[in-house]
Amino acid sequence: MPNNNNNQQTTSLESGIPSVGSIVWTAGRTRAQQAINLYANIDYLRPYFDVEPKEILHRLFHALIPRWPLPDENFKPELYGPSMIVFTLAAILIYQMKLASHSVQDGTLIGASFLVCFGYWIGSSFAISSVSFVCNTHLSLMQILHINGYALFSHCIVLFLATFIHTGHDHLLFYGLWCIVGGVAAVRMMFVIMTRTINPRYRLLLGLFVSAIHMFFLLYLHFAYHELAETVSHALNNEGTVPIDLPVKPVLPVVSRSIDVVSQSNDRLMARNN
Repeated sequence: MPNNNNNQQTTSLESGIPSVGSIVWTAGRTRAQQAINLYANIDYLRPYFDVEPKEILHRLFHALIPRWPLPDENFKPELYGPSMIVFTLAAILIYQMKLASHSVQDGTLIGASFLVCFGYWIGSSFAISSVSFVCNTHLSLMQILHINGYALFSHCIVLFLATFIHTGHDHLLFYGLWCIVGGVAAVRMMFVIMTRTINPRYRLLLGLFVSAIHMFFLLYLHFAYHELAETVSHALNNEGTVPIDLPVKPVLPVVSRSIDVVSQSNDRLMARNN
């Protein structure tokens, strides 16, 4: 009897102790719920949209200057400028889709362009934040959204020029802008993230990861929704006029028939007068 009581107490204690998996699941669910409640609060996001227009222009200019920042340099993140850049990129992408006669089966062009642009901005920022957490980089999610959003200003410039300026060497123009404008924005973002990474072994790896995402997304936007350069330039410059062969009817038989009709009518009038 004492042994049975001890076994019952042991099993009751073991059943009352939660497993490691349930503890991890409960803690992760609690933190996720706290994050959702935090970022869903409008009052929390309001300070990130309080910025002066002069400051936005200053940050747009410095987003295209590859400068190694100071280690103790701190910047206040804001989301107004990046969100307006993403809206502008979506508008350029809509025009590019219409120019390329791109069709969407389930949805509209506006929804597809907004999904691509905002999905990349938010999704890539979360991916960079996750890799930065593993590499022990001292950057918050809001700071990564800020840096990644202003880096998309290079995408707006490149796609605008490559879409509205159509020449016979349109892809050559795009590759030049891709290397120069997109490259300096990628290097700028790479420098900022590498400066905040403590471990020197992960600096170059993380910087190459960030710049690769930035550059390949620009390639995707150009070639996924862009028509062939020659077709677009011919359509805009009226160089692609195709000669249309219309059937030409013979003129002489028609003229001879009209002359016969006129002569017969004259003969009938003379016969009536006689």
